[in-house]
Amino acid sequence: MAIFPRVRKDDLPETADKTRVALEAALRVSEIASSGAPLPDAVQGMVEAAIELIEAEQGSIMLLEEDGQTLTLVASYGLPSEVPLGHSIRVGESVAGRVLATGKPLLLGAIDRDAFVNFVPKSRAISSSIVVPLRVQGRGTGVLSLAVTEAPASFGDEDLRVAQMFADQAAGLLYRARLHEQAEHRSSDLMALVESSRGLLGSLDVEELLQSVLDGGARLAGSTEGFACLFDTDTGGISRGVFRGFPKDRIRSLLDLAPVQDAIERSDVTMFEDAERRQMVAVGLRTTRGSTGVMVVPAARDIIEERRHLFRAFAQQGGTAIGAAEFHHEVERKETELTAIIQGVPNPILLVDARGKLVAVNPSAETLFGISGMFAAGAPAVGTVGHPEIERLLTAEGELQAEVVAGNPPRTYKVRVTDVHVPRAPMGRVLIMDDVTSEREIVQTQRDFVAMIGHELRTPLTIIKGFARTLLRRIDTVKPEDASEALKTIDVRAAQLERLIEDLLYVSKIESREAQLRIEQVEIGALAQTVAEEVIEDYGDREVAMDIPRGLTWPCDETKVSLVLRHLIENALKYSSGPQPIVVRASEDEDELRIDVIDKGVGLVSTDIPHIFERFRQVDGSSTREHGGTGVGLYLCAQLVRVHNGRIWVDSTWGKGSTFSFSLPKRAVTAGVVRIRSRSAAEG
Repeated sequence: MAIFPRVRKDDLPETADKTRVALEAALRVSEIASSGAPLPDAVQGMVEAAIELIEAEQGSIMLLEEDGQTLTLVASYGLPSEVPLGHSIRVGESVAGRVLATGKPLLLGAIDRDAFVNFVPKSRAISSSIVVPLRVQGRGTGVLSLAVTEAPASFGDEDLRVAQMFADQAAGLLYRARLHEQAEHRSSDLMALVESSRGLLGSLDVEELLQSVLDGGARLAGSTEGFACLFDTDTGGISRGVFRGFPKDRIRSLLDLAPVQDAIERSDVTMFEDAERRQMVAVGLRTTRGSTGVMVVPAARDIIEERRHLFRAFAQQGGTAIGAAEFHHEVERKETELTAIIQGVPNPILLVDARGKLVAVNPSAETLFGISGMFAAGAPAVGTVGHPEIERLLTAEGELQAEVVAGNPPRTYKVRVTDVHVPRAPMGRVLIMDDVTSEREIVQTQRDFVAMIGHELRTPLTIIKGFARTLLRRIDTVKPEDASEALKTIDVRAAQLERLIEDLLYVSKIESREAQLRIEQVEIGALAQTVAEEVIEDYGDREVAMDIPRGLTWPCDETKVSLVLRHLIENALKYSSGPQPIVVRASEDEDELRIDVIDKGVGLVSTDIPHIFERFRQVDGSSTREHGGTGVGLYLCAQLVRVHNGRIWVDSTWGKGSTFSFSLPKRAVTAGVVRIRSRSAAEG
């Protein structure tokens, strides 16, 4: 855009003198343009240069306001007092208004006031005048008026051409100067807004942001006092606030004023006077979360009028910043609650985002997979978790369920994974693992027990049934010694079956808390001797050695202790071989009786020892098939010892033998029903 329009040949005056004057005027305009003078001074200089150029007595420049409908007198020379600076007319009114509306210059003699709307008559009559438009790129921006009052002086066409040429050159200068002034003013306003808004950045604390709102608003108003507050959405009272130079009672009275309430309701800027007739500005605040508030600071009226739009913009920025802080606080609170829930859940939990990167890993999952939630956050789940099946489930789609084995030692988990999302925006997936190892072990144990008990019951029943049928078929021909041997075998196998059923019944009674203890003084040596003689009959050439002090007696339930001894001696004989004898040793230590059953058999591996006293637990399948048994013997021993408030344990080395030991505390000799605790309570 050319600020100074190129002078066309047709616009130049026809005489050499006038041309020289026009060129000098153009140079004068250029000098004013390069002087950097303020806009009012530049406009005044233009008027004076134009008057000198065509030898006028008075002159003026009126500029078009931003509304495009009003001309305002901004500079004049020699005008009468009835036309002061700031005088305005509408476009189309009077002489200047018509020239701007039509875009055509006028060369007038004596002016007919009736020919122009709202023409202002002057105290000194004008004999000749030139009125030309100020134009930039063909658009009118103002009007230059020049006049003489003394007849017979008058302007001619040459003067009109020179004036128009001058006006075209001056219009560019004035347009540029006005743009520059507006730019500087807007830049100043922008810098003021930037400086006031600086404190709203980088903080998510509502109290700090309210303080920044007050600081920024006071800076815009040129004040050091004021207050800013937010209101509770339920009660309408002040929930948070910062105050400077305002006592609380004065704040209450100000908040009750209609202009302040109006500013709050409309989230706008209002001006008012307080009780001390101080000019104040109230700026309504509304956050993106729906909270409302207000900032009130003292300010001069002209500052409020000039910076009203800045106050509005600043209030919007403040409301946005406070709303973000409120949202952050709410998210942080919910995140804390969620984190506390996730961290407190014993189930392993993994959370990934939409890109398959880990977002959260709770402590149970950290322990299970050997990863750190802090360091794994943001890492891809694939390759970090270290479990292919879990990684596949995390990166798949939709709701999935699976059963996986994980951890060391391995445990069985039921895995559930589902998408986590907000409406129309996928956020990721959450995986939850339930430890079902105990349930699976119980199911497997039940299967093993059914198979085992079927085998154990079938063996003696088959023998009993076979010998019974043989006797029935040969009842008349069987020899007495053969019949006696068969009946003896039937009796042994029936006793074996009876002991098996008794063991199972004892387990049932103990677990249903129906077992009874009958405490009496028992001679331990005689009891052990009797049990050993009964058991040894099934192991022909084996031997049981007794290492028990003579006359040792102890208060206990004889039947149940004998059952414990029978199982321990029978196991020792079963899992060892001759010629080494089984040793039963008893000793008294203050208020505790200790009994050891020692063998030199196969022993136990260390991994089996912690589980040896569990229900239906046997060392291995091969032993089960070779030696038989239901796996309830040692479990029953442990429960019967615990009923006595005693302890049972084993020391064993693979290939060198085992020592099964139990101890019984001394207790009062009495009989009655004893309340039996559950296994978990007893172990605790």
